[in-house]
Amino acid sequence: MFDWNDLRYFLELHRSGRLLTTAKRLNTTHATVARHIENIERDLGTQLFAQHTGGYQLTPAGQALLKHAEAMENTALLAQEEMSQAISPLGQIRIGVTEGLGTMFLAPRMGELMQRYPGLEVELVSVPRFVSITNREADIAITLERPSADLVISRRLTRYRLSLFASPAYLEKAPPLRDREDLCKHPWIGYVDDLLFSQELMFHHSFCRHPQVVFRSTSVVAQQQAAQAGIGIAILPQFMGLHDPLLVPVLPEEFIEREYWMCTRRELHRSVRLRLVWDFLMEVCGREQGVLVEGKSGVPA
Repeated sequence: MFDWNDLRYFLELHRSGRLLTTAKRLNTTHATVARHIENIERDLGTQLFAQHTGGYQLTPAGQALLKHAEAMENTALLAQEEMSQAISPLGQIRIGVTEGLGTMFLAPRMGELMQRYPGLEVELVSVPRFVSITNREADIAITLERPSADLVISRRLTRYRLSLFASPAYLEKAPPLRDREDLCKHPWIGYVDDLLFSQELMFHHSFCRHPQVVFRSTSVVAQQQAAQAGIGIAILPQFMGLHDPLLVPVLPEEFIEREYWMCTRRELHRSVRLRLVWDFLMEVCGREQGVLVEGKSGVPA
C-alpha cells in the first residue's frame, strides 16, 4: 500500500510540470519531490510521469491515478473547510480575475464585502492572463470565456461594453473622426497578438478592417496609460474609459459587448466563505449594470 501523503506531490507535479516549481509550492526541495514520486511509482509498480522538454507529463497510468487522487484531495478539502468553519468562521478566499475588471472595478468595491464579513480575508489575483482554479491558483475565477473543464461550476457574471477612447490632446492634432471609415487613418493601441490569453480579446477588427496598431501591451492598464499619453486610440471597457478624466470617448455610438464568467471547483461550491463571496460578486455586478453595460458613471457602493 502506498503512502497517501505521496499524492500531494503527485498532484502538484502534475499541475506545475516541473520539480523545482513543485518544490517551491510545497516549501521543500526538488530532491524531496522526486523521492516521493519514486516512492509511489515503486509502491504501485508503474511509471506515473514521463519527462519531456516541456516538463513532466502523466503516463496512461498517471492519468488513471489522477481522478482518484483529485477525489481524495477534494474530500480532504471539504473536511478541512467544515472543521475550520466550526472553529473559526470565514477565513481566506482567493479570487482570480482579469486585470481590468479586478483592478478598476472590483478592487474599489471590495470594502463593502469586508465590512459585511469582518472575518473574511480576500486575495485578489488581478493579472492579464487566465488564472486556473483546477490547478488551485484561485478558489473563484472570473474569465472571458465559459469554462468547459470537468468538476467546475460556472455562471455568467455579467455582460460589459467596450468602446473607443483617446486623449483630448491626441484628438486635437489627429485627422477628423466622423465615422468608422475614418478610424483606419489613426494609430491604434492594442494587445500583443501572440500572447493573448483569450480569443475574446481580438476585437480590433470589430471597429476597423485594417487597424494600424503602433503600441501593444499584454496589460489593459498599460494600454489605458498609453492612450492618456496621446499615442492613439484604445479599446477599453467602459467602466475604465468613461471614468478616466484624461480620456474622452471616440465615436460614442460605436461599441461591442462581451461577457464575464465566474467559476469554481465543484467541491468548493459548498464552502460557506466561497458562497458569501460568490453571492456578493453576483450582487455587485447585477446592481451596477449601468456602469458595466449601459455606460453610465458610477461610484463604489
